[in-house]
Amino acid sequence: MQQEGDYKVIITNEGILVFLIKSRQTEPFKPFLLYDGSKHATLYRSEDETIALDYLDDRLPPILDKQDKVLIMELDDELEDVLRSYEAPIKHIKRNTFVENL
Repeated sequence: MQQEGDYKVIITNEGILVFLIKSRQTEPFKPFLLYDGSKHATLYRSEDETIALDYLDDRLPPILDKQDKVLIMELDDELEDVLRSYEAPIKHIKRNTFVENL
């Protein structure tokens, strides 16, 4: 699992959460966000690529609890532009064992 150290989250006027992360080389395939109500979430970009989103801002858990999807924007550092964007459904679970030791 990769750890996304430098990511940002914005909340649109419509209340949609947008995660801004660094771009990856591969295209996402059936992405989803695994969330258990804690300060961490796990983004599954594909079968072979998972990303830990650590230490969520305190205002995000109550919003994530009520959402069914988020928007992911992958930023290209060199071009300072959005390389790709996609929706990721949120899978709400009771316990996320992937982030317990973070």
